[in-house]
Amino acid sequence: MEANKESLTALVSCYARGYHASNSTRPIFNDQFAYLLLRDEEKRLISINWAKAIAFFDPEKSELFKTFAEKLEWVMNNQTIPQLVSRARYAEDGLRSAIERGVRQYVILGAGLDTFALRQKHIPKDFIIYEVDHPATQAFKINRLQEMGYDIPANVKFVPVDFKQDSLADELKKSGYDSQKIAYFSLLGVAMYLEKVDFFKLLTDISEISLNGSSFVFDYLDDIAFNDKRASKKLIQMRQITAMSGEAMVTGFDPFELDRELQDCHMLLYENLSPANIEELYFADREDGLHAFDHFHFAHLVVQK
Repeated sequence: MEANKESLTALVSCYARGYHASNSTRPIFNDQFAYLLLRDEEKRLISINWAKAIAFFDPEKSELFKTFAEKLEWVMNNQTIPQLVSRARYAEDGLRSAIERGVRQYVILGAGLDTFALRQKHIPKDFIIYEVDHPATQAFKINRLQEMGYDIPANVKFVPVDFKQDSLADELKKSGYDSQKIAYFSLLGVAMYLEKVDFFKLLTDISEISLNGSSFVFDYLDDIAFNDKRASKKLIQMRQITAMSGEAMVTGFDPFELDRELQDCHMLLYENLSPANIEELYFADREDGLHAFDHFHFAHLVVQK
């Protein structure tokens, strides 16, 4: 991994969450801290690049819209924000339910510039957050928090893990993770970039260090997303632009076969939301043009050994 490549991805995702929270009258996911972690120059450059991207996504819209703000809003609301905010909402809705059930360990895999640690309210005193990410990305985040004057909450543990070299289980345990207590894991915006064998290995590793009843929440692409004859134009463009950035999407799952594929990982499929389900949950009766993305699904797995 290039030294700051992942931090760039984290910055862009953070910008999208902040843009939505600042510009929506009815935010799906209200991340008021996201913009506060970005420098003004970073926000300016990201907004310029996204506004220019309208020419790639929809040349006709690029000609139709005359102002910078119109172009930026269209790209953000049609190509970026819906998936980012709905998956974050899904993960944290599930987390709140888990806390009510007594879960006291939250493991954020690929945490990036996630701000839950700064937004946490009414959390039990014994609740621990483990932020897992590549060492370079994690160092970037810690430096940014310090630069912006934020104290790192006492219940947050940073767990630097290079998955190509390190053991997730070993590094979590070094940080205090208790394999004798139920945990809640989230992995957002990552599964589609992993080879299937690596993804299933990650699930197996997690099940081995987790009690029965522990949860794993993630988003994934269906297999149709990789069939150019059947995939939506938006998804094909998304695959193209991520490949050009050097991070190609490589993996999709058949939603109707996912439960069978998970059996060897000691995971049960508790919930499997389709784009239509996600639309109904988070995008019904909206007037801002936000809609669930085709081909993206949300799943909630439960450890069962």
